[in-house]
Formats: sequence, structure tokens, C-alpha cells
Amino acid sequence: MPDQIGNMSLSADQLKLAEYGLIIEISDSPLKINLLEMGFLPGKKIMLSHAAPANGPLAFQIDGSTLALRKSEAALIQIESTQS
Repeated sequence: MPDQIGNMSLSADQLKLAEYGLIIEISDSPLKINLLEMGFLPGKKIMLSHAAPANGPLAFQIDGSTLALRKSEAALIQIESTQS
């Protein structure tokens, strides 16, 4: 869904391989604090670096680290698609 300036808002599980996104917010969930503690903070840029087949885990690059999440966990991270 486009925001006020026309950027597309989506969740991290919708990124394509090697695509970047800027974290907007983490949806309310019992996992929210865990994601924040892992470094998935609003304003941080992430990139999808690996995606396992058959709806397996997704690996994201964030601040020089690679972090893997289940697809359902990545769906809690609201992002805005960016160039790089």
C-alpha cells in the first residue's frame, strides 16, 4: 500500500533476493521485543540475502550481520522498498 509520498509499504517476507528495504515498524506480537533486540530497528536498512526453498527461513543482511528468520517472523517487519 503506498504511503503519503508514494513509496510502497510491505513486509520483509515479501522482499525479493538482493532487494533492500528500510524498516518502518515491527508489528505488535510476542516476538516484537526479540526482533528489536536482534537489531531489526525502525530506520535500519535490510537486504534479503538468502531464501530457503519450500517456505523455509529467510536470511537478511543488517549492519554487516546475517540474521535468519522464519517467514512468519519476517512478516512482522514492516518495510519500505528502497534501491540500496
